[in-house]
Amino acid sequence: MARLDNSQFLHELNQVVTTNNGKSSIYLTQKRLTSSEVQGINSSSIDDLPTNVIPNQKIQNSTSYPVLIRVAMNSKSNKDKKQSKLKISTVVEAEQLNQFWQQYIRVLKNGLVGLKKKEKKKGKKSKVAK
Repeated sequence: MARLDNSQFLHELNQVVTTNNGKSSIYLTQKRLTSSEVQGINSSSIDDLPTNVIPNQKIQNSTSYPVLIRVAMNSKSNKDKKQSKLKISTVVEAEQLNQFWQQYIRVLKNGLVGLKKKEKKKGKKSKVAK
């Protein structure tokens, strides 16, 4: 699973969503990337342990982090053939986030036409006392 450029990611997502046509599940994931994840280094030290927390101090975090966006889909044909999932991902910088969200939402709204409301269970009718 290689990370794509933002425009390539949106193009691939558009193709995946339109060809799927509600036949299988599409999993969308977003998470913030920290500096160690951006560099590809797994840090073994954890700074947010209770022993490292300094109480009664207001610390202002002025750093901005990029966002990792992933899309995974396991189509019915992939299940039959025992193939791996289709996975695409991209990293969006904080400065480009507003523009990317607008395009991302537009692609999802246009492509996710197969959504349907959850079917409600019929509740038990109470017995009428005679």
